[in-house]
Amino acid sequence: MKLSLAPISLHRYFDTDKDQRTILELTKDCGFTVIDYDIKQDYLDGDYVEHAERLKRNLAELGMTAAQAHAPIINPMNPGELDYLDIYRKSLHFCQIVGIPQVVIHSGCLPGNTKEEFLAGNIAFYRAMIPFMEETGVMILLENIGHYEDFYYLRNGKELRELIDLLDHPMFGACWDVGHANLYNKKDCDQYSSVVALGDKLKALHVHDNCGYFEKSYRHHRIDMHTIPYVSLYASVNYDALIQGLIDIGYQGTFNFETNAPVPPVRFSFEYQGEIVRKLEKLPIPLWKQMNILLYDIGKFMLETYGLYEE
Repeated sequence: MKLSLAPISLHRYFDTDKDQRTILELTKDCGFTVIDYDIKQDYLDGDYVEHAERLKRNLAELGMTAAQAHAPIINPMNPGELDYLDIYRKSLHFCQIVGIPQVVIHSGCLPGNTKEEFLAGNIAFYRAMIPFMEETGVMILLENIGHYEDFYYLRNGKELRELIDLLDHPMFGACWDVGHANLYNKKDCDQYSSVVALGDKLKALHVHDNCGYFEKSYRHHRIDMHTIPYVSLYASVNYDALIQGLIDIGYQGTFNFETNAPVPPVRFSFEYQGEIVRKLEKLPIPLWKQMNILLYDIGKFMLETYGLYEE
């Protein structure tokens, strides 16, 4: 199994269009030759074909590939004034040009919707995407989202598989977000049983860590931390359960990190002599590289322990 990375933290350092090549080179310098590409909505508002063609060239020249992508996040059940079908059509076309075989497109919800209303709304949305999938040959992946206080009903592998099965089309698959699952963190959402429930529908991963769910009275009761495994005392994802599940279903995708560190952290601002001071807000790029080289080595350790690592 190959390691891959969504280099989203580099978006805080660089212009993701103008500095596309630099972002890819830095990612490769850390050991990752496979990426999860984040499609920004502003790409799609401009000449996205040129952006996609340039990305294809840069990947080929660097000996890299994009195993998956992530489309802009829009609530299709409450999109406001956005033409979300056009945005997602362009997202699929973008992937087709680059040669990215699959893209994550989030489901939507409305406050207070029942499970039946949630399923009906999302079935209508995703089925409207079928002609675009068939035209481009790009698969749509649904991602688990769900929490005690949310009105999404994709909290575990069983629920995610249920919606995919209801869509009843071979070009729909699943992306299992390990950190999102850990935020739900109930007995019906352990990593192993959810991965097994997804079975052959599981095509991609978002691997990152967090501290799980705490009671609401606790200050950090729900933080989607997207942190590197092993760096937090209270991070609680069980990676043995995850990887054993992947083995048991014969998972064929990459072990894809969706970590967002180090980025400018959420800190209280500091003003000194009338100016906001941000000298230590984010790490310099050489230290970013060291941290993400470590991330690659952590992933390599995890996969080698189970005999799964592939260069």
